Amino acid sequence: MPAIPIQNIYYLLSYAWDLLDEADELAVDTEDLPQVLDLVARLLTQGTQRLLRRGMDRGYLPQTEVLSTLRGRIDFGASVKRLLLEQCKAQCDFEEFLPDLLHNRILKTTIQTLSTAEGLAFRQRRDLHTLLRRMDGISPLHLRKSHFAEVRLHRNNAHYRLLMHLCELAFDNLLVNEQTGQRIFRNFLRDKQQMARLFEHFVANFYRKETSWKVSPQEKIPWDTSTPHELLPEMNADAVLRSFGRTVVVECKFYQETLQSGRWSEKPKLRSHHLYQLSAYMENLRCKLPGDGQLEGIIIYPVVNAVLCENLILAGNEIKVCTLELNAPWAQVSLQMKKIAEGCF
Repeated sequence: MPAIPIQNIYYLLSYAWDLLDEADELAVDTEDLPQVLDLVARLLTQGTQRLLRRGMDRGYLPQTEVLSTLRGRIDFGASVKRLLLEQCKAQCDFEEFLPDLLHNRILKTTIQTLSTAEGLAFRQRRDLHTLLRRMDGISPLHLRKSHFAEVRLHRNNAHYRLLMHLCELAFDNLLVNEQTGQRIFRNFLRDKQQMARLFEHFVANFYRKETSWKVSPQEKIPWDTSTPHELLPEMNADAVLRSFGRTVVVECKFYQETLQSGRWSEKPKLRSHHLYQLSAYMENLRCKLPGDGQLEGIIIYPVVNAVLCENLILAGNEIKVCTLELNAPWAQVSLQMKKIAEGCF
């Protein structure tokens, strides 16, 4: 698969996370970034710099200290046991307004870990170390995947969303080199599962933000059956687009090879299981449409060897199989995405 430009990766992530406005505000220059690791580091750097100018989120956290002046609630049991009262002191429990919150700890830990990653450019490493010196009062954290689910963001601290996505992306892809002990950033573009999810979210959110279609991502399609059964598998379309009586079922397939060679033919063919899957979605969705509703289907692949755009009619279903040139300039990628949907049949 042709290399995807760093700028396009930036936009893919921004749309997939539904944070295009926040990403645009960072105005990150991607021209001099040689690899994805440097992009993640620069986004974290500029996002955290902006956060520090604004002021880090703070909250009331429980504290316990031995004090000579009373504050909060006195723990008489602990004070008597430690003979503090004879010293004119007491153990006090109180709350203090501090920045040592979970999302700040995740951010600092990620910056600290990323700054030691193997292959990171000197400029990015220097900027990350500079940030760490400005994040006093935030304690280190033995980061786990479950911590990201525990973060609670609301309207007043929603500006942390992009930073938390970047931290989770770094956490998922930073591996330990067993020989040197250094962290290695795995290029997630080579991870089929990660890129498949990213591609699906990008397509759905792009159409939702950039077109007039009403988009339903990961729509559950019920089976057209009079005898529902718990053993029937769930059908979830990557995206369903609706507009003025038209319904388009979109499936996104991030494959290293768009076509496959058949057993009985040397000429590459379309992948049959992708066609079967989309046809099944459309057949079961058709019964839910009004009588004059128009139903169509699209399968989108990234370009591998050649540009592909095929219109098919299978069992009465209109299906379009096409490729998206992710290695093209972003303006061209955006135009292709709009043409794929708006120009459908």
